[in-house]
Amino acid sequence: MADRVERITELLMLLLDTEQPITFDQIVERGELYAGRGEASRKSFERDKAVLRSLGITIDTPMDQATGTTRYTIRPENYFLPDLGLNEAEQLGLQLAASVVRLDESWDDQAATKIGGSKVAPPMVVAELPSLGDLPTVHTAIRNRAPVTFEYSGKRRVVEGLGIFYREGNWYLSGRDEGVVKTFRVDRIGSAVRTGKPGSYEMAGEFDSRAAMPRDPLMIGDGEVVVARVWIDSASASRIERLRGVESVAERRPDGSVVVEVPVRNRDAFRSWVLGLRHHAEVLGPIELRREIVAWLEAIVEAN
Repeated sequence: MADRVERITELLMLLLDTEQPITFDQIVERGELYAGRGEASRKSFERDKAVLRSLGITIDTPMDQATGTTRYTIRPENYFLPDLGLNEAEQLGLQLAASVVRLDESWDDQAATKIGGSKVAPPMVVAELPSLGDLPTVHTAIRNRAPVTFEYSGKRRVVEGLGIFYREGNWYLSGRDEGVVKTFRVDRIGSAVRTGKPGSYEMAGEFDSRAAMPRDPLMIGDGEVVVARVWIDSASASRIERLRGVESVAERRPDGSVVVEVPVRNRDAFRSWVLGLRHHAEVLGPIELRREIVAWLEAIVEAN
């Protein structure tokens, strides 16, 4: 369910962020949400659209007259609600209701529940998503090319937003802070988000959440990338090959063990990954990476 919720959420953000309606092929290329353009992927896309529409989200589907191809987009004015003029207690009620995602009822029933309407039985919790009040403000600022100002990690930030994405249960803002592209967890913003002047900056091409935060934790960060060679014994070889991909296998040995080559930018994440494999893995190289892990283990032994 978590993977499906993440995929549907990314599809929603992709269709909201596009300035022009896009085709299914462009959705596949830009978001990598589906395995390809085959029948199975098309069926997954149709199911995801049905879920969004069941939640009351209008997906516009204009036809490209030149090619006869259907395009897709979600207009912000059809998605974001205007100010409802709710008091504090009513806002709290909405926030609590927003934690319930109902995939099997109509939008009218959900809307009645969220604004305080009564139902015979309480809604069943299917999945919980963060209910963050800053998301509409940040999203609107990005579309208007307006910088946002907020406190983060004890420092005042002025960020030129590039995109928002949902990853592993959290919302993230990617943007330029003092000219450097950084990623911020939205729920860790420590103050109200203030919006600057629209049209204050330009976007450089399409936003790519994969570049903003790689899915592989070993590649998250700003350090230099090194390629680690790791021996995996026969008991864990098939599992690691399945997780890291067959292309990661650099050597297969007669006893069933393998040597995998793993790109590493985050040394701490790599160390945690290797130690999690316990005696089933050994770092072969580069030599400085192997020495770092050995030194770290020796320090622990000496401390105890």
